[in-house]
Amino acid sequence: MKIKLVGPSYQQRSLPFDAQRSINLLPLTDKDGADVTSLLGTPGLLSFATCGTGTVRGGFSAGNGRAFFVANNSLYEVTSAGTSSALGNIATFTGAVTFADNGIELAVCDGSKAYLLTYSTNVFAQITDADFPSSVGGIDFIDGYFVVNENDTGKFYISALYNGASWDPLDFATAESSPDKLVRAVNFVGQLGLLGENTLEIWRNTGDSAFPFSRISGSVPIGTLSPYTVINIDTSVYWVGSTTQGAGIVYRAQGFTPVRISTEAIERKLQAEPNPELLRSWTYQQDGHVFLVITGGSLETSLVYDLSTSLWHERAFLNDFGDYEQHLGSCCIYAFGKHLVGDRRDGNIHEMRLDYYDDNGSTIQRRRIYTHLLDELKPVRYNQLTIGFEQGVGLQSGQGSNPQVSLRISKDGARTWGNAYTTSIGAVGQYTTEVTFRRLGIQQICTFEITVSDPVKVAITGSYLR
Repeated sequence: MKIKLVGPSYQQRSLPFDAQRSINLLPLTDKDGADVTSLLGTPGLLSFATCGTGTVRGGFSAGNGRAFFVANNSLYEVTSAGTSSALGNIATFTGAVTFADNGIELAVCDGSKAYLLTYSTNVFAQITDADFPSSVGGIDFIDGYFVVNENDTGKFYISALYNGASWDPLDFATAESSPDKLVRAVNFVGQLGLLGENTLEIWRNTGDSAFPFSRISGSVPIGTLSPYTVINIDTSVYWVGSTTQGAGIVYRAQGFTPVRISTEAIERKLQAEPNPELLRSWTYQQDGHVFLVITGGSLETSLVYDLSTSLWHERAFLNDFGDYEQHLGSCCIYAFGKHLVGDRRDGNIHEMRLDYYDDNGSTIQRRRIYTHLLDELKPVRYNQLTIGFEQGVGLQSGQGSNPQVSLRISKDGARTWGNAYTTSIGAVGQYTTEVTFRRLGIQQICTFEITVSDPVKVAITGSYLR
């Protein structure tokens, strides 16, 4: 009998109701494949460059082919050869940063001040125009203008056309539909999106000589819980929302209308976050799949949404105590044909690839907790579980030369687990290895958990009870 192996992370408040998790395993679908659904190991990391010793706070891939990261309190440029050079300093040492460029200048905002790098001269300095706001939350670019939101007010300001150093004292406006504070001003699918604590306004460029932006009538009663989760992906905008009724739902803009994409299980994790302002998002595209990654704050793991399948899974780093932490990535950019990930712990920049099977030498532990098996709570004997791994993926030597999968079984709805049993998924070239566990006992409710920790390719296509 075939049982359901593949699924999202959907751990409910009541574990006996639903305890399933996919950690470092990506659910895939293929109606023409050997199986309709499968699980694939998520990408690993290999060191590419180093930007000082402080944590990486953000990255940007410029339209002119240059790549930049902020680590600690410095802006670095990283080259295709993996070298880095410091270009200048900013005033703060922690927290997410935002970037924008106008083709002439790169703008960087640390949540308080803003800075400009002039591409032609490589001069990097703080914006000192007397008319620039004293404290700004973020920066973006639209229709030739840099735009910033002033902290703790409803105001946003625009720069002179293609000149981030020049700010006119009259070139500002206020989000007016609600008295909540403005927390991000972003390029919102070609329009200007003003996200407050509980509202969203859309402004458009009318070309008016006095002030070029004007509010489109009406507003949406959904703001953002965390300004650094607001991110443009493909032809839409995604963010963690907030309303006067509650917060923690992840939205995608359909046109200018927010559409919920998160599940109850994901929302429970986000709503439990004590410091939502520390949450952030990054994105990347690989093998035709586009991913939204929400990380930061006190999350146990990073939460990942696959736009292609509309399924959520988790990414995690295994620490020295054997516990899961958030994925190492604080940001990700695509430059030089590579996905470059900034490390949340230090100044390392990693290349992320599906054919890397560890996190720069640290173990990637991949885990799937299945959906519960039960038959009206009648005792059922489970004789044999066979799992459809891609076999023969072992390495030539060392850890992974005989890769193992471990199985644990819960009899009480995933609240406690029995001892782990292990078996091989096939040394190199052993393509007919059968991955089977026998004598699994009698349970009223049975939950399987499988784990792979070896640095090998992991692809799973099905599970069968006999």
